[in-house]
Amino acid sequence: MGLMTLVAGIGSSIEITASGPDAEEALTALIALVDNRFGEKE
Repeated sequence: MGLMTLVAGIGSSIEITASGPDAEEALTALIALVDNRFGEKE
């Protein structure tokens, strides 16, 4: 698995892609992380 550093400011758009047998589960988890601001406070 490869993971890159995410450098995106507030209001930025990002595109997340995944492939493989666990792609849908991985995308769901990543979207939840982004929506939750990676657990950071505002």
